[in-house]
Amino acid sequence: MASWAEQLQLELAGCGLAVASIPRKGRGLVASRTFFPGEVIISQEPYVSTPNKSLVGSSCDHCFASRNLRKCSVCRVTWYCSSDCQKNEWKLHQHECRVMAALTEDRKKMLTPTIRLMVRLVLKRKLQNEKVIPSSGIDNYCLVDALESHILEVDENQLVLYAQMANLVNLILPSLELDLKEIAHTFSKFACNAHTICDPELRPLGTGLYPVISIINHRCCVPNAVLIFDGRTACVRALQPIGKDEEVSISYIETAAVTKKRQNDLKQYFFTCTCPRCVKDSKEDALLESYRCKNQACGGFLLPDSGEKAYTCQKCSISRDEEEVKKMTREILLLSDKASSFLSSGSILIYMELQGWQTALMYCRLTIPVYERVYPPFHPMIGLQFYTCGKLEWLLGCAEDALRSLTRAADILRITHGTNSQFMKELFGKLEEARAEVSFRLSSGHGHDEQIS
Repeated sequence: MASWAEQLQLELAGCGLAVASIPRKGRGLVASRTFFPGEVIISQEPYVSTPNKSLVGSSCDHCFASRNLRKCSVCRVTWYCSSDCQKNEWKLHQHECRVMAALTEDRKKMLTPTIRLMVRLVLKRKLQNEKVIPSSGIDNYCLVDALESHILEVDENQLVLYAQMANLVNLILPSLELDLKEIAHTFSKFACNAHTICDPELRPLGTGLYPVISIINHRCCVPNAVLIFDGRTACVRALQPIGKDEEVSISYIETAAVTKKRQNDLKQYFFTCTCPRCVKDSKEDALLESYRCKNQACGGFLLPDSGEKAYTCQKCSISRDEEEVKKMTREILLLSDKASSFLSSGSILIYMELQGWQTALMYCRLTIPVYERVYPPFHPMIGLQFYTCGKLEWLLGCAEDALRSLTRAADILRITHGTNSQFMKELFGKLEEARAEVSFRLSSGHGHDEQIS
């Protein structure tokens, strides 16, 4: 009988992939054929997953949808959006349900997403061993066991926390004989291997453990693939052509951050990135740490000044003091929050907030050139920003501008998100609506949009 490692290689070979040893990195995923931009490299269901804030019913435990949620009538902890989702989870949840229903209300409050993830992992491992839940080459506990824990590099305070969390899991699952040291090590694996499950607009929904996708290594400098979620299904797509024998790479962190911030964010993964962007001073760092000059005629940026003046334009030397910059930052964040809330709710309060949306659109447009400097050409953040611009332009009656922005959004997001999700169908629908409106205006001689400055 083939070992789990041989089974994994066999299943990956069918996807045009192989696990290989990468110098200075350990394991990595390598292409055994060519992948083209937008092509799915690999997709995987989580070994285990859990939504954020499960006690308040933020999303379905199975598909992570946020509508039509109903709480499990027995444990009063899990939520489902449909009977189908509940049935799909039942083999695992019936055991989880039993142990959670036996908990006191105070102990239920201790069921953080990480604790629930561990409880589910322990139960799924047991059920797979008993053949109640099937296993496969890309869905078995051996893959979890092979993940790096970096336990020897974890500081003492964190080790104590992992031990306390392991004891809590032991209290939740009293009928099982648990190896508390192994549980503590697995918590350490969660810290550097679990993925934040996000919606199509990259807003966090929950946490999942994807052992095969965890093999993919990080790169700050133009990763050749991107990880996007459809519900809780993780899907890695090529951002550029990936040749045979080329390593597949994604970004674990926000790559638009300055080098110091990126390196700090990577500490939880216990390595230092040595990609070209990280080992030399980057022009993008100056851009990312700057603000636009307050002289509208100047195209310069304000950079931090070590002297008395907080920020000085690198082009015309006009300065802004620290308080002025902080006030501007607060105003931008407030407008951004208002725009996001409005666009997600679909409210018709635009008539009451017209000037606010014009300002929000102005800032949205200003961010795109920056995004295009610091992200690869086909990056979801650029596509999503064009999508936001397009929606604002459409709401403000700028159909031609909206058509241009939505077209750019679709060109990028069809590569990163594919074409079949509900999110993309909605984007294509808005694009067709804008195209029809522009065509109608041109055919009826209504002229062009008024420009929003």
